[in-house]
Amino acid sequence: MVWQAGDTLKNGTYTIEKVLGQGRFGITYLARSRDNRLVAIKTLNLDSSFLQGMTVKEKKDLEAKFCDEAVKLAKCRHPHIVRVQELFQEQKSGFLREHRYWCIVMDYIEGKDLGDRTTPILPQREALRYIRQIGEALIVVHKEGLLHRDLKPANIMLRLREGKMEAVLIDFGLARAFDHPLTQQITSDGFAPIELYSGQLDRGSWSDVYELAATLYELLTGKAPESALDCNDRDLSIDLTPPICHNERISKRVNRAILKGMALMPRDRVQTIPEFLRLLGVKGWFVPFPQWDVNMWVQIGMMIAAFLALFLR
Repeated sequence: MVWQAGDTLKNGTYTIEKVLGQGRFGITYLARSRDNRLVAIKTLNLDSSFLQGMTVKEKKDLEAKFCDEAVKLAKCRHPHIVRVQELFQEQKSGFLREHRYWCIVMDYIEGKDLGDRTTPILPQREALRYIRQIGEALIVVHKEGLLHRDLKPANIMLRLREGKMEAVLIDFGLARAFDHPLTQQITSDGFAPIELYSGQLDRGSWSDVYELAATLYELLTGKAPESALDCNDRDLSIDLTPPICHNERISKRVNRAILKGMALMPRDRVQTIPEFLRLLGVKGWFVPFPQWDVNMWVQIGMMIAAFLALFLR
């Protein structure tokens, strides 16, 4: 563990209170700021046994990727995305050497995550509301050229806002973009698409579509879907069980959308979050306005003018 309760960071700006969570390569702490606000601070635990197999260069590359994507994530401003406040480096004295740790300071979301919900099976209307909110958040993430890579109920917090429960996306799988065998291992069996197990298949927005569909599957059935790796194993002969088989109250439309979003091969899958939300039939989603340059808009204008000229002739 990098820090203990009572340790201070950034010259006393933050005081560590406790560990919120610990993964294979990172630790997230609850801390209190100097002005008495609670924040979450995430750092890479480069001293963990999991990362001991990396070379010095690989660790530095991982740190660089961690910082780069943290900066990009800070640009993803959306009500349903945890807000990144700042990134700083903290020095700590260790045995025979000094350690420097990059720290991401984020808003602390008080509440429970969807993986810890009291009701295993949610009503379809409620589940779709959370999926729409997270879908809208992912559209912003994808617009910034990022992928979440670790979407599952445990990484979606529920908080009370203006008398209503809402979903907030947290804990991005930042290190999965780092090309190293240790960071490519999958722990979220059932939620991870086949391309996260393989270096031969491209990853893109369709990867997060799979994980969003798998999350909806679990919210509506109380069961994690079959592993994509197992479904791809011909010797096991395992197919994805349609969610409606676990819960007959699921509408046929939602059932079809989930199966389309969880198609095993990326080419057969829904490619974008807006398309997936459209298949679900939820309202309130949006598509970011195209950020074309002036030349593109001129070409579009000329095409429209030419079409109108032919139509009105």
